Amino acid sequence: MLNIYFVRHGETVWNTKGIMQGRLDSELTEKGVLQAENLSEQFENIDFEAVYSSELGRAYKTANILKSGRDIEVKKLEQLNEKNFGVWEGMRFKDIYLKYPKEAEKFFKNPAEYDARLINAESLIEALERFLDGIEKIKSLHSSGNILVVSHGTVLNLFFNYVEGNSVEKFSENEIMENSTYRIIEYSDF
Repeated sequence: MLNIYFVRHGETVWNTKGIMQGRLDSELTEKGVLQAENLSEQFENIDFEAVYSSELGRAYKTANILKSGRDIEVKKLEQLNEKNFGVWEGMRFKDIYLKYPKEAEKFFKNPAEYDARLINAESLIEALERFLDGIEKIKSLHSSGNILVVSHGTVLNLFFNYVEGNSVEKFSENEIMENSTYRIIEYSDF
């Protein structure tokens, strides 16, 4: 049995300011560090064989806090990075709605009609397929044990939506995981 613990990074400065991060980055807040430390305590009796993180600083720092006390290197995987949001990255959500009202409405309320090309972004299906490639890579390296994966809200949401058997069009950005929360998926007979 392979258990993968999927964690969203801790709270960041931009999370508190309502700014779209995507592939851009901002530092963990004090609360974000504390969230990761608290989660690390919950994980202290779990024997992780490996820890994987996106390449982005907020996830990598969270992963390093979570592996606290373990002699494990955090391995960065590009496939675990957040969705590329194109021109929206670094913008406040309220400004996205003001400057790109049609695209924002579609992304947040009707993803079936969202066209990422209009904002020079990665599509939902491209982000999901990239993330799935990363999980397949991890599964090819580990057939059993506990693995820790630290990533981001949108790609994790896309992934869990997929795992639940839903199409990308059923994805909802309004249902992303809270910072420093986790879900476990058990893999067997793969």
